[in-house]
Amino acid sequence: MARRTGLSAGGVSQSLTALRDAGLVSAHRAGRSVLYARTAVGEALLEAASAGE
Repeated sequence: MARRTGLSAGGVSQSLTALRDAGLVSAHRAGRSVLYARTAVGEALLEAASAGE
């Protein structure tokens, strides 16, 4: 994500931690990697935001 967004690895980590703490994403370990996925709350927020466009 850091390469795609231009953020530092630490910045991406802080952002994902904030999103996880807010209940918008969940984290799952896969070997040495951590995979993030939107939660139902995150999906609903995106849906509501796109409906307002």
